[in-house]
Amino acid sequence: MTVTLDSQNVVRELILWGEEAPGRRGDRTVVAESHCDFTLATDDAVERCIAALQASDEKLAQNPGTMYNWQRTWLQRHENGGGTVSFGVAWYDEQYFDDKKTVFMERMHDAIFKKIGISADSVQVSHWRAVP
Repeated sequence: MTVTLDSQNVVRELILWGEEAPGRRGDRTVVAESHCDFTLATDDAVERCIAALQASDEKLAQNPGTMYNWQRTWLQRHENGGGTVSFGVAWYDEQYFDDKKTVFMERMHDAIFKKIGISADSVQVSHWRAVP
């Protein structure tokens, strides 16, 4: 699916549905969300990033008891190569959210980011809690 935002002439490609796919969330309630933007310099890095997110999404879909899930993943390609991958994280447990919301800054993710081609300064993440 491709969505064009006419006012800016920006095209975003829907890459993954994540937990928003029919039946994926089940009876779990979202207690918090994170929004992530990865700016990638090359088309190869974009493809590696998408492949990594797809593989992770497939694992999450196989385990309906996880405390989090990816949400929709979008790609906005840059004119000179590369692009921005944007996605959300749905969190289903307050304590798990508090414990894991900054996991992307840990050493394990450094290795993943390096393998993909994501530099630390190209990662933007924001978090918010659901209001009851």
